[in-house]
Amino acid sequence: ELVMGSNPSYFTNATCYATRPVETVSYDMIRGSSEGAKWPSTNMVDATSFMGRIRAKTGLAFDLPTEAQWEYACRAGTTTALNSGKDLTWYLKDDSMNEVGRYRYNFPSGSEGYSGMSDLSAGTAAVGSYKPNSWGLYDMHGNVEEWCLDWYTSSLGTSSATDPKGPSSGSERVLRGGGFGATKAEKCRSASRGRGSAT
Repeated sequence: ELVMGSNPSYFTNATCYATRPVETVSYDMIRGSSEGAKWPSTNMVDATSFMGRIRAKTGLAFDLPTEAQWEYACRAGTTTALNSGKDLTWYLKDDSMNEVGRYRYNFPSGSEGYSGMSDLSAGTAAVGSYKPNSWGLYDMHGNVEEWCLDWYTSSLGTSSATDPKGPSSGSERVLRGGGFGATKAEKCRSASRGRGSAT
């Protein structure tokens, strides 16, 4: 909001608004729909995009991670389903998710419903509410899905590539980490992959 002048979030409860992550942000809002949409052929972003404004303020080439970089950062050296070192014992509801991130089945209120005026007992959790990974990164599982640079592809190819980049074009961008509305714990695993329209 301080960078862009507005906040597009669905959750607007004034008592906890400032502690929540920003959600309902499109890939195009972050990088731009002109120059920013051309990745991986160029690292340029639109000047009016979030990254464009951050780059202008800092002089640094900030950007989203590739899908491979995101998973590397999420895992923090682990090979388990969650970066806490634990695996899931059930794909739908799993107590192991309760320490690392918000998803549909661990709202403190016990309610699966929420509205834009929900307090922190439903919807997104306050940033940093759950245990970080061993590298100190919070909210890699659940809470809000995170955009990656790559175009989505169903096949990732060989696993021997180092920092692989996705395809040169596509129709949807990669989302990782799952979110507060994930209806299955497995959707929040380190390896779980999502996709969405850039707009």
